[in-house]
Amino acid sequence: MADLDTQKPSHEEWMKWAQVVIDRLTTCVHVYSKPSYEDVFIAEKERQEKNAATLSLLRRIHGLVDDGDTPTESLADVAHHDEQIIDGLTVLFREALGMLPPLSADMQKLLKSEWFDKCNGRLASELFRGPMGNMPEGIGSGYPEQGRLPEVLAALLQRERVGDARQPRKELHRHDDDADKSVTTDLEPSEPSSRARDSVKRRWADKNAQSLRSAGRVE
Repeated sequence: MADLDTQKPSHEEWMKWAQVVIDRLTTCVHVYSKPSYEDVFIAEKERQEKNAATLSLLRRIHGLVDDGDTPTESLADVAHHDEQIIDGLTVLFREALGMLPPLSADMQKLLKSEWFDKCNGRLASELFRGPMGNMPEGIGSGYPEQGRLPEVLAALLQRERVGDARQPRKELHRHDDDADKSVTTDLEPSEPSSRARDSVKRRWADKNAQSLRSAGRVE
């Protein structure tokens, strides 16, 4: 079996990190949308413009991964659909990498928090250091060379650019009548299924719909 680092990222990897980016951008939208500390100043027009740009990227990523219309006629159709999603995420992740450094700088200012250590409260800690201190999911400084989510995204894009063939997602075997039943049922617990992704999407929508509608007024 080929080394994972020499392969193109799997569909599951793209979906996982898309959700992480969605979660971090959602936090940034919340921070831009709420009043900041009295001694922290950012021009209202600048705040609105940056919030609108962040919200636009967030909505485009979320819309792309909300793949409820995945074709089911054949494995080839599903694989083609997955490749279209990945092509879109490749473009949007590049855009995210360009936005993360100024986003991190603004969030450090508005939250009055360092990105590296001793974050100012739970919100800042989850944003910069990741939930439960899961560093790869925090935006850090926004620069790939300083690690965390930007480094993960840069590595993902690099593997997509130079990697070998992509391993098909295991859940597709469920649609293959000729596949052994042991293959269709023995998925690893960590392998995200379409049902799990749908559950994540519903939780995200329930949690953020009202706040994103409110933030959307700045556009």
